[in-house]
Amino acid sequence: MTLPDLSLPERLLLLGADFTRHHDALTLISTTHKAPETRAAADHIPVTQALARGVLDARDAIRTAPRLYHSPDVRRAIDRMTQLATLTVIAADHLIDAVDLLSNAVFRQPGPGPATSPLGTETAKAAQHIRLTDELTSLGAEDCLAAVGVLARELHQQHPGIFPLSPALSPAQHMALEAVAAGWVALDQRRDKALVERDTGRIAITTIRSLESRGLVGREPCPLWLRDERLHLTAGGRRALAAALARPRSTPPAAIRPTARPTATHVATR
Repeated sequence: MTLPDLSLPERLLLLGADFTRHHDALTLISTTHKAPETRAAADHIPVTQALARGVLDARDAIRTAPRLYHSPDVRRAIDRMTQLATLTVIAADHLIDAVDLLSNAVFRQPGPGPATSPLGTETAKAAQHIRLTDELTSLGAEDCLAAVGVLARELHQQHPGIFPLSPALSPAQHMALEAVAAGWVALDQRRDKALVERDTGRIAITTIRSLESRGLVGREPCPLWLRDERLHLTAGGRRALAAALARPRSTPPAAIRPTARPTATHVATR
């Protein structure tokens, strides 16, 4: 008998981490000067396009997962992945537009007569495109986490016992793992403090260290100001969180609440 692929929730969590790295990179690009910004934005176009392909692949994997009944929640998770892929494709187009504008602003030689397109205007328009790229994909990690929560619960309900028991986690550890998966947690080494970028409550540095000691979270350099390191789930952390989400607690996890989507005006602005 073919069983559902239990690695699919972990794959979605890994994709969510890529969206967090993407968000950090875009934030850095938007704060650099024109020439470095042009190169960095151009280099990031294939990254953004690869994210869109990754979401579509994950969507198709959910859609074709063996022995997974498409309950209303599963169908909503598939729709959510389709929406995220669409937004990411549009975001990549905005980044292409930004690179075109920045290239003109940096490399165009002024011709005789009055300028018809001031460089400052082109640069401002490029910055707007970069902001839209970020806004359209800023919920990517949260969307992936939401899909993991649905998928893990459905797999557990439809096939009881196929998930391994999750490691014992305190409520604080459980919340911290979800916040890390959603891309919300960075570290300030100078103050020895965990920085939580959403209003989900404080995460103590001792909680982070306890998860590190168990091999559930790891650190990566973070390019953002006042954020020395970004926390990401390890392979063990992804397995632990997927197993924990398969058996939800009585209070819904904060990280998988419905989130506001970018407005139609933002999506259409080109």
